Amino acid sequence: MADLEARAIPGTDFTGIGGSVVNPAFSPDGKSLAFYANADQTLKRVSISGGAPVTICAVNGPTGTTWGPDGIVFAQRGQGIMRVSPNGGQPELLAGIKDNEQVEGPQMLPGSRAVLFTLATGDTVESAAWDKAQIVVQTLKSSVRKIVLEGGSDARYLPTGHLVYGLNGVLFAVPFDLRRLETTGGPVPIVEGIARGVTGAAQFAFSSTGSLIYAPGPVSSAGLGTFVLALIDRKGGVEPLKVPPAAYGFPRVSGDGKRIVYQIDDGKEASIWIYELSGTAAPRRLTLPGTGANRYPIWSSDGERIAFQSDREGGLGIFWQRADGNGAAERLTKPEKGVSHIPDSWSPDGQRFSFTVVKDNTSSVWIYSLRDQKATPFAEVPGSSVGRSVFSPDGRWLAYQVSDSRQLTRNFVQTYPPTATKYQLPQDQDDHHPLWSPDGKELFYSAGPGLFGSVSVRTQPSVSFGTPVRAPRVAFYMQAPPFVRTYDILPDGKHFIGVVPAGTQTGQTAAQIQVVLNWFEDVKQRAPVK
Repeated sequence: MADLEARAIPGTDFTGIGGSVVNPAFSPDGKSLAFYANADQTLKRVSISGGAPVTICAVNGPTGTTWGPDGIVFAQRGQGIMRVSPNGGQPELLAGIKDNEQVEGPQMLPGSRAVLFTLATGDTVESAAWDKAQIVVQTLKSSVRKIVLEGGSDARYLPTGHLVYGLNGVLFAVPFDLRRLETTGGPVPIVEGIARGVTGAAQFAFSSTGSLIYAPGPVSSAGLGTFVLALIDRKGGVEPLKVPPAAYGFPRVSGDGKRIVYQIDDGKEASIWIYELSGTAAPRRLTLPGTGANRYPIWSSDGERIAFQSDREGGLGIFWQRADGNGAAERLTKPEKGVSHIPDSWSPDGQRFSFTVVKDNTSSVWIYSLRDQKATPFAEVPGSSVGRSVFSPDGRWLAYQVSDSRQLTRNFVQTYPPTATKYQLPQDQDDHHPLWSPDGKELFYSAGPGLFGSVSVRTQPSVSFGTPVRAPRVAFYMQAPPFVRTYDILPDGKHFIGVVPAGTQTGQTAAQIQVVLNWFEDVKQRAPVK
């Protein structure tokens, strides 16, 4: 704490050989760290003084990790809450989940008889879904699960006898009876303005001595902080658009490069908006209030219509509507119960569009033909998540991502109409969310948290790729593989439209981590335990 600069821990730099490191967790004695290495999809531990990291076990992309006296506990996508010895071995299942459930942020409670975690149900593609999640405890001996709080995520038990958790960008505290495993009072806001990740993780931590650290983020009803849309050039220059701060997402540029369509999802309502990039007119709302949750808009190739997902008639199907607002929206797809349809990309000839079909923990790419009014599968891999497809500018190829059973994601290119032949992009990262350049000679992609990459591509006389190029960290907000792409490219091939934190300017430094000493005393005073 006395140092003025942060230092890297030797032995934890995996970014150059295949991925990032996330989910760090201190050992109880504070001398070691456990972390997830995306390079080989394993949980590892290392001394904080550095050295060769030791592999603990294979993991499928954990969503929250804690290290207590009884071992390391982590949330496993598609399985539940797991525990493993820091010395290695086969993880044991502490709390299983159903196909439509997601878990995050587990913590073994003192006494080791119950585990605390966040449980979300249904479609968690939108991070706001975690504000509707349940905070639960499950006893290990009987496997009885009890709902502790409705709404919020990433709960932690404090030695003061409280639970703290994140909701709408605010950290709340509530008295908690450890013996009865239930709250004994109402929640009290403790810290306002805490950032949150897309998996529901609130960006805070505390020490056993009572110090709090957190990453600041503006309070918003979506709990994601407040964002603006911005024009970003290839050198990283940021020019915010003339739009008010809001919970923006999924921006897409029209074919003529003059307009963008996007969603605003504040956790209470999800709506579609259109903005003229000239800045001469105020943003215009396309979907009317009371028409349900409307998300993921894409332009038709002629710019006259917009397709989007809506639940207005039940289910999460795809509708389309005139961009000028005239006429009502019309349904195009009707998914089965428990299935979600997410529009991806419109073909250049305007006759079809690709979309991702999400069911349980897998997904596939389908094509909808306007002429036939019929959807057919394009790309699917059993047991994997295939999606986020995008047509090439000539309409002869589709790029998409595939996440395997280990949650390792790769980008592919496949011919359209489809054949059995597909080509994997050369990459040394866990890359995802591909995007064609307007001239079809380059593919952009997310190369890890905050990282951006590109590779040249030739499709004639045969498919070939150049050497991948890693760009510096970008200003715009980048989603993890299971979520949707939050940026698009303009027809000039030199500028992107992205979602950036409010107040972002060219050359602006990142927000500082905040430190609060004697925080436990503040919690006890503001939320007394009876």
